[in-house]
Amino acid sequence: MKYLTLAVGLGISAAAVLVVPGSGATASMQTATVVDKPHRVANKYLEQRPDWIQCGEAEFRTYCAKITVPRDWANQYSGNDLQIAVSKVAPAKGKPSRVVFGNPGGPGGAGLGMAPYLASQAPLAKDHLTVGFDPRGTGGSTNVSCDGSPGYTMDPRDRDPANQALISEASAMVKPYCDRQSRGLLPYITTAQTVQDMDLIRQLLGFDKIDYVGYSGGTWLGAYYQTYFPDHVGRFVLDSNTDFTKTWFDTFVSQPQAFERRFREDFAPWAAKYDAQLHLGSSPSEVIRTYERLRRALKERPAVEEFLDAAVQVTYDQNALDMMVSNDMYTKLDFYSLAVDMAFIRDLSAAQAKGGPQAAQRQVDGLSLARQQQLVQRANRAPVGLRTFGTFGTVDSEDATFNAITCNDTAWPQGPETGAQLAARLGPHFPLIGWTMTENPCFYWNRPNLTMPTPTGNGLPTTLMVQSVHDPATSYGLAVSAHSRYAGSRLLTVTNEGDHGVYGGVNRCADRIVNTFLTTGKAPAKDVSCAGEGIPAPDKLMPGLDDAGTGYSKETPLRRIAGFTKAVSGYLR
Repeated sequence: MKYLTLAVGLGISAAAVLVVPGSGATASMQTATVVDKPHRVANKYLEQRPDWIQCGEAEFRTYCAKITVPRDWANQYSGNDLQIAVSKVAPAKGKPSRVVFGNPGGPGGAGLGMAPYLASQAPLAKDHLTVGFDPRGTGGSTNVSCDGSPGYTMDPRDRDPANQALISEASAMVKPYCDRQSRGLLPYITTAQTVQDMDLIRQLLGFDKIDYVGYSGGTWLGAYYQTYFPDHVGRFVLDSNTDFTKTWFDTFVSQPQAFERRFREDFAPWAAKYDAQLHLGSSPSEVIRTYERLRRALKERPAVEEFLDAAVQVTYDQNALDMMVSNDMYTKLDFYSLAVDMAFIRDLSAAQAKGGPQAAQRQVDGLSLARQQQLVQRANRAPVGLRTFGTFGTVDSEDATFNAITCNDTAWPQGPETGAQLAARLGPHFPLIGWTMTENPCFYWNRPNLTMPTPTGNGLPTTLMVQSVHDPATSYGLAVSAHSRYAGSRLLTVTNEGDHGVYGGVNRCADRIVNTFLTTGKAPAKDVSCAGEGIPAPDKLMPGLDDAGTGYSKETPLRRIAGFTKAVSGYLR
């Protein structure tokens, strides 16, 4: 039997104003030599000739190759080279005049699917070579791993000192596991190293400048590429923005409030409006009380059920509920499924309380196999875009790369005190994930001796930043903050919208502006906004519907990218 547990606490890191990185309460540093500035590329890397092979179905027109990069760009002759998986799609006719790179975020998300995804945007397909790649550490590139590191099965709201000590111990154990499983590679999984990998790809493809579309954590990567290689910057689009002018510490501090806002101001009013269909409560406050009552019931008596003729076991507890709700805040397209699944779990919990585990299992057995499969798939689905600490996906290399990038790039305060203070401060106001401040390995991370230059935008062409106002993972305030310090940037705001990852199917107005910029170089003369279309009615969000009535697209840009990545991965050895 395959066991699938959702009993993993949702984690988040944040810093607010309690401790300032650089004030002395920051991570101790490893002595590894790491790149903190661009390095001239050794000839042996420039002279390689990638062996491009078709990857995926012929209809994707995608070709993939692996290129060789040094483990450490500051030590190019030290050996221990790495392999980076790269994908490309050329225009159907003629020679490309420009190249556009893409990154789906994470950080640590595999990105081979960016090439066919960008090529599926008709305006780009005409004269752009579209390029994706799996960043070092993840996907088809040389991997890192944290396999075996403990998850967070404790309830983060439980303030008992013994429970909090277990959370701290679990956080502190992540780094040793990552070090051991990653064979000395972990200090070299940084944005500083990754941008130099990107620039080698550019040179091997024969282009002087690159255009770029980066989502979520990919906005951080894009801003640092611009900072390290300003002479090779073309038209850059940064969508769903981190505050790349500060630290990762600062970016994650906004998440508890942003997730809570999305839940309370978007999902709860929508569910209440359609209470006759969804049955979660007739007012936003009643919907929230439904969630809190269900959470208490699942903590007291978790529901452990067998699905698909006992092939898969799923555990529903309070942490599983938190994770499900949080993951489904990334896009309005998940609101219907969230409402239906919350109602199902509520009924499951009630059946168990009244008739015991056998009664709950009968509830599951009464479902169709298709519905059971749907529940299993949702239980195993990780968020797309900038994830939260403590959330574990299905691919260990992506989780490990996420830990390495966020903990290595910029300094974090060390020890349990900051997380405990933040949980006490944010938890009561933003309970969905505010209590999980302690679930963060970066508070215990011995980082490399790395200081990266702060992105300023000085001397760069216009950068187009795209942001929805209720984005839960990268809050609107982050985009405004970065925009205010990033010279020459333009901010495209999508109002009445909260989806994470906008370009490519969320808002037609935004897509027109982005496509005009990428194809002609014409940016808005000043900051601009597009009106969102709101959250469709439940009958427009049911699985299996076509695009009609869903607001724009039946699937999110980031999930489309993930689907393309799955389709074109695995062809390289």
